[in-house]
Amino acid sequence: MTQETPEISFVIPVYCEESVLATLNMRLNAAMDGLNAACEVVFVNDGSTDNSLAIMDRIANDDPRYVIVNLSRNYGHQVAITAGIDHARGNAVITLDADLQDPP
Repeated sequence: MTQETPEISFVIPVYCEESVLATLNMRLNAAMDGLNAACEVVFVNDGSTDNSLAIMDRIANDDPRYVIVNLSRNYGHQVAITAGIDHARGNAVITLDADLQDPP
């Protein structure tokens, strides 16, 4: 099945955020489901040393709107955002931190 090209890409750098990823996933799904636009989420694993990557893998396997960019080590927030933007396919890109400080 071919997924339509997203209009909106959410780029989210992730570094050791295993404790909030399930909640973030629920909030992102609610936000995307409320939009009248095709969306994608680009998770950028910035060298996490916890279970963040495994959780992101499960999310992406369950929902084709999610993709993962896995950096080989921790490069920092700005590099992770740049990597996500480079992989984003949407006409518009929204950056969002994974720590739930700001709502999707």
